[in-house]
Amino acid sequence: MAGNSPSTREMVQLINNVLGQHVLSEQQLNQIMKGAKKAHERGGMESVLEYLMKVTQADVEKGEVEQFAKSVQKDPQKGMDILQGKRKAPRNRKK
Repeated sequence: MAGNSPSTREMVQLINNVLGQHVLSEQQLNQIMKGAKKAHERGGMESVLEYLMKVTQADVEKGEVEQFAKSVQKDPQKGMDILQGKRKAPRNRKK
């Protein structure tokens, strides 16, 4: 990956590789990123998380996503390690 942050093409390849199939194109990722930027401008990070959960139809609880986002914000390498399969994503244990 070039520089400190991956290109759109690299992110798409990484996501598709992690999921083991073609699920995302560069055009789709660019559209998602534009929507996330608009959501951030309207309502900050909380709006971004809500937007991403809606777009991806993620089957997770909002609190779980928020906790994960905070942990990656503190340690960005952790997020890259999870995407690259070097670490497992933390899961909330329901009681």
